[in-house]
Amino acid sequence: MTTLGLDHVSLTVSDIDRSLAFYHGLLKIPILGRGEEEDGGAAAVLGLKSVHFQYADLDLGSGQILELLHFVRPKKPARPHARVAKDGHFGLRVDDLVLTLSRLRRSGFSPRTDPVVLDQPRWWRGATCAYVTDPDGATVELVERRP
Repeated sequence: MTTLGLDHVSLTVSDIDRSLAFYHGLLKIPILGRGEEEDGGAAAVLGLKSVHFQYADLDLGSGQILELLHFVRPKKPARPHARVAKDGHFGLRVDDLVLTLSRLRRSGFSPRTDPVVLDQPRWWRGATCAYVTDPDGATVELVERRP
């Protein structure tokens, strides 16, 4: 099991257009795409029955992504393991998610949800993801991307 590096950084934002004006407009980070999602793989990886959010993914280079999320529903997640919607997170790319989660479980760190394979948007298609909490409560998303 090897951590390959930073996969992405996710920020929860209050206004997606204002954030894009800053990160894309002022800082000139290219946009990979933007859209909206309801339920689907995102709800499963967050451990929620229902979720609705707008997103914009920006290209930080070297395959790394700045993910901007604006949550329409829920505005404030009630479940502790869904804190990612409120607090943001960062993603680490791993070469074997199943092995990584097994190793974490043996050390007392249970994932918040079972791994979820994403199917959209296209630059996330096929990525398998799971959230874990670090010893200080920070949210870490583990991401395995198959070529």
